[in-house]
Amino acid sequence: MLRNSFRIGLVGLLLFAGAAHAERDFSGQTASGAYYSIRVPDAWKPGDTLVLFQHGLSFNPPAPNPSLGPIADLQVSEGYAIAASSFSQRSWALFAAPDDNAQLLDAFKTQVGTPGAIIPYGASLGGLIALKLAEDPRFAPVPGVYSACPPAAGSRVWDFGIDARLAYDVVCKDVNSAGQLPTGNQPIPWAYNLSDIPDNLSDLQDEAQLIQTLLPVNVCTGINLPPLLQNDAMVRRLAELETFSNVTTDKFFLTDTGYSTYALSDLVRAADKLNGLSPFTTVGVLYPDPAINSGIARITADPFAQLYLRWASDFRGRVDPATKVISIQTSEDELVIPANQYVLRQTLPGTQLTSALVNESTPTHCGFNLAEGVAGWEALRAWIASGHQPRVADLQSGCQTAIAAGAGGPCRFDASIVPPSFDSKVAPRPASTAAPVDARYSGGWYDPARSGEGIELEILPNNKAGVYFFTFPPTGVAGKQAWVYGVGDIVGNGIEFAKVLRPLRDAQGKVTNQSWGRIALTFSDCNTAGMRWDGPANWGSMEVPLTRLSGLNGLGCASNASTAAQPSGGWYDPATSGNGFLVDQLNAQNQAVLYFGLNTDGTQTWVSGVATLTGDGSYAGQLLEPTGTQFGAAFNESKIDRSASMPVQQLNLACTTGTATLGPIYLNGVATSGPPLQFALHRLTNPLGIASCAP
Repeated sequence: MLRNSFRIGLVGLLLFAGAAHAERDFSGQTASGAYYSIRVPDAWKPGDTLVLFQHGLSFNPPAPNPSLGPIADLQVSEGYAIAASSFSQRSWALFAAPDDNAQLLDAFKTQVGTPGAIIPYGASLGGLIALKLAEDPRFAPVPGVYSACPPAAGSRVWDFGIDARLAYDVVCKDVNSAGQLPTGNQPIPWAYNLSDIPDNLSDLQDEAQLIQTLLPVNVCTGINLPPLLQNDAMVRRLAELETFSNVTTDKFFLTDTGYSTYALSDLVRAADKLNGLSPFTTVGVLYPDPAINSGIARITADPFAQLYLRWASDFRGRVDPATKVISIQTSEDELVIPANQYVLRQTLPGTQLTSALVNESTPTHCGFNLAEGVAGWEALRAWIASGHQPRVADLQSGCQTAIAAGAGGPCRFDASIVPPSFDSKVAPRPASTAAPVDARYSGGWYDPARSGEGIELEILPNNKAGVYFFTFPPTGVAGKQAWVYGVGDIVGNGIEFAKVLRPLRDAQGKVTNQSWGRIALTFSDCNTAGMRWDGPANWGSMEVPLTRLSGLNGLGCASNASTAAQPSGGWYDPATSGNGFLVDQLNAQNQAVLYFGLNTDGTQTWVSGVATLTGDGSYAGQLLEPTGTQFGAAFNESKIDRSASMPVQQLNLACTTGTATLGPIYLNGVATSGPPLQFALHRLTNPLGIASCAP
C-alpha cells in the first residue's frame, strides 16, 4: 500500500481540487463477504466513469468502509464516482479480488447506475489487481489504468519469497533451536501452519510488530540488538542474508522476511488459495551465494499449484488495444523491486504504457508524495481525453503544477533511471520444456485407467478454452450420469478453468447453472496431459493423467492450423437450450459425436460415439449411454453398463446451421422410448485453427 506521505496532505489536496462538491455515499457488503464503499458526486449520471480503487496487501479481515484511496477527494471533485472493496481474502487476495470487484460493480449498478467506463487504480498489490481488472471483460470498457508500484512480475515475485525463506535455513542452520523458524506440516515444512500466523500483521510493514513475532530472526542475526550485543556470527549472518536478498536496510529485511514467512505460508496453506500445494521450484536454480547454492533445499513445484498461482497472479497484457496504462515506481523499493517495471515494459506495448520511476535517495515502498501521485493521475486523465501519450517529463511537469496548486512535493520523476531485468534480481527458474497450448490440443481426452469418462476440450480464440467433463455422479447425487463445463484461460502449457458449472433443469424446464468448482489441465505435449479437479464436498478433489482420444481433422501435433472447413465445435437447438452436441471431425468419413442433455427431474445425461458419412452426405452412427459407476475415487470401469444406446440417424451440419435426428433409446438392441428427437441446430463454438467456412 502507499506510504503515509501519499496518504496525508488532504488540506493541500482540497486546495488543489478546489471547492467541495455535493456527493452521495453508499456502503454495504457483497455475497462474498467483502465490504464496499462508494462515493458519487451529485452530478454523476449513468454512462459516466467509475474509478475502482484497489488497496494493498493486508492480513486484516474484511472490515466495513474500506478506503477509497489517497486522492479520492480530487477524483470526486473532477466528476468521477469511486468505489472500493475490502476484498474477501486476506494477504495475496488475487484469487478473489476480481470477483469481489465484480460484485462491487453489480452493487454500484443497482444503487447508482451503469458506468460508461471503468478506470482501475491501486498501489502495491492493488496496482497489480488494477492491471488484472483491465484484462477481465466484466469491467470493459477500461480506457485507462493507474497502477502504482505494482508487483507486475506476478507469480515470479514469490520465487524471491521461497528463495529467502529457504536461504534463512541454510545461513542459520548452526544456530540453536531458538534461532530456527517454526516448521509446518509435511510435505511443505518450510510453510508455517495457519495456526502459527499471528492475527495482527496488517500490511507487514510495522517493524516493531515484526520483531515481536519473528523472534528466531533476532536470535540468528541480532537484528534488534544494540551493536554491542551483536556477536560477529550474527553480523555475518545478517549481512549474508541481506546481500542475498538485495536489501540494504534492516527494516526492509524484516518486511521481506515477513512476506517470505507469513504471507508465503498463507499463500500455500490457505484453503481459498493453494490449499496445501506448493507452486515453487528450486531444483536447477543457480544462486549467486555459493554456500546457499550448495545447501538450499531443492524442491519441485506441483504443476497444478503452479498453474493456479500463475493464473491468479500474472498480468499477461491481454487488454484492449485502446487501454492506456500509467505506472509509477519508487527507484529504491526493496519490497516491490523496480525490476517489476521491467516486466511491465516487456508485457505491454510502449504505445499503451507510460512507466515512470521516482528517484529516491532512501529506500521506500510506494513512497510517493502527494504531488507525484496526483501527477500520475492527471497524466492518465489527459491521455484518455486527448490521445496524447505523456512522457516521464510530462509527469514531472504535472507534479510541479500540483505543487503550485497546494500539493506536497518535491517532484522526482527521472527518465534516466532504467529498471533492471527481473532475472538479474531474482534467480530465474529453469525454462519449461513443454510447448504452450494452441489449436492442436482440441479434441477428446481421457485416462486409460478410467475408460468410460473423459473430457472434450476446445481451444478458442483470445487465449480461451472450453471444457466439458463427462462422468458419473457421486453418492448422494441423483441420476446415473453427470457432466460439468467451463470456459477457462490458457496460461503457458496449462489451462485454468476457475469457474466450472453444473447445469440442471427443473420440472418447469428452467435451467440453472450451479457453481461446481475448478478444473486444471497441464500438458507435457499435445498427446499427454494431467487433470486436477476440485469440486464440492461430495465430489472432492483428484488428479488423473490424460491421453488424447481424438483430434480435429487437419490438426495434429505437427500442425496448429487446418485447411479443412469442418463442423467441429459445439452445436445447439435454441428450442432445447441446455442440451447440445459436440462434434470432432476426425476425417472426411467420420465424426466423433457427443450429445448431452438435462432432464426435468434434475438429472443429466450424455451419449457418445462415432458417426460415419452416408450416401446422402449426412453422418449416422450409434451413440452409447454408459452408466453403472460413480465419480472420483469410487469410479470402477468394470461396473460400467454400456447396454443402452441412442442412434444418431442423421447429422447434417453446414457452416453455421444444421439438423440432427437422435433416438430412440435402445436397451440391448430393443427400442425403449418414443419417436426420435429432431433438432434444428446452430453453431455455438468455432475451435481455433480450423478453416473458416462460408455461411
